[in-house]
Parts: sequence; structure tokens; C-alpha cells
Amino acid sequence: MVKCEYCGKEVVLPFRCPYCKKYFCYEHRLPENHNCEELRSRFYVPRLAPRTPTRTLTQASMVKPKFSDVFKMTSPTEIKHLAVGLAVFALIGFSMLVESIPIFLLRPDVLLVTLTGMLASFLIHELAHKLAAQRMGYWAEFRLSIPGLFMSLLSIILPIKIVAPGAVKVVGLRFSKEDVGKVALMGPLTNVVQAVIYIALRRFVAFGSFMSIALYVLAVLNLSLALFNLIPFGPLDGTKVFRWSKSVWFSILVSVLAVWLSLSTPF
Repeated sequence: MVKCEYCGKEVVLPFRCPYCKKYFCYEHRLPENHNCEELRSRFYVPRLAPRTPTRTLTQASMVKPKFSDVFKMTSPTEIKHLAVGLAVFALIGFSMLVESIPIFLLRPDVLLVTLTGMLASFLIHELAHKLAAQRMGYWAEFRLSIPGLFMSLLSIILPIKIVAPGAVKVVGLRFSKEDVGKVALMGPLTNVVQAVIYIALRRFVAFGSFMSIALYVLAVLNLSLALFNLIPFGPLDGTKVFRWSKSVWFSILVSVLAVWLSLSTPF
């Protein structure tokens, strides 16, 4: 048996960190969960604090940004990764709409509105994670995942849609279970808010119209994203929220289901 380098727990099947090459238990297998020194030294660059020659991170150098500053804390790499992620999401959204609701092809304007809303659901979800982490003083940027990107591209032509081109990577000294949970919660929460907005907007359009169908699709999409991400399994947001607070996880789950039940069909 091998002892976890972080908590000392003995495990039969340890996980080896690809950055620091040390072994950890299941709970501390991720770099952010064992405060991986190697990951911080490679990728953390304080945006609002002076750089040091060794690029090491100290408690004093972690400057908590103002809300207006978090939009500046990005990089060309993140912008490229987000652009690719959005492009893949757009292709998946287009294929899903054309396959399930062919009538969208009759109204390109409504199709464009729907695709824009789909992209917003993905972008706002990821930015919510990023902004929440940065407000806590952590480094956070979106990065593509090669396996996730491959599965997402493959799902464009398959009936089963998988939208997982990447995720927001967070690194910091004090990345506690509570902080992990709060950052993870922000993504699904924004999807619920977007769904509520689309449901409210449906009251102002004609029942059964193309726009009513589009708003219905966007509401269902956001609720589906929230519900899927709340599953307490693997690297999904639900796992982190559930570990932090089961009551919070249950509350947001009930909220998603309640909003879904209030959603009427567009026909």
C-alpha cells in the first residue's frame, strides 16, 4: 500500500500526479486538491502583482482583484481555447437543432438567435467559474481538454451529444473544499438563471411561434446543462458541490427541478 503524499492515508490504488509525480488518494488526486507546487510554478503568473524572477507564488502576492479587474485577468492562450470551445459548441448546437427540430431551417433568423443563446449558455457557465475563482484570489483560466474535445467533435455526427471541450483550471494556495464547492456551484447556477430568463421571455411572444420554440429549447438546454453538471460523479461540478455542502447541492437540485416543472411546452 502507498501513503497519500497530502493526507497520509494508505491506499491500494494510488493516483500519480502528472505534474509533481507524487502519489495521492482519490480525494487529493487532482493538482488543485493537493496544492501541487509544480503546477503552480508552471502556470501561475500573478496578473495584478509584480512578477518575480522565479515565478513563485506567495500569500502576499495573491492580490484579490476588483470585480472590474477580473476581465483583464486572461491570456491569449485562454482566448484561443475559448474560441475553439465555442466553435465546437456551435457545431454541436447546429447539428442538434437540425436533427431534432428541422423547422429551424425555415427560419434562419430564429436559428441564429437559438445558436447565440446556446453559445451564451456555455460561455457564461465557464466565465462564472473563472470569475468566482478570481474573486477569491486564485488563478483561473479556461483550457481545452483533448479527450473532451475529441468526444465533443465526434458527437457532432452522432445522435448522442457530449459537450465537454474543456474546463476552467483553478490553481491557488488556499484552495479549500469550500472554495472548490463555491466555484463549482457558479456554473450550474448561471444556467438556472438563464433558463428562468428564457421562460419569462416566452410570456411576451406568441404561443406556438418559432420564437416561442426557440426560447423553450434554450430553457431546456440550460436546465439540462445544470442538471447534468450537478451529478455528483467524477470531475463534474456536482461532485465538488456535494463534497462541500450536501444541503447546498440538494437545494440547487430542487431549484432546477422546480424550474423544469414550471416549463410548459411550446405547442
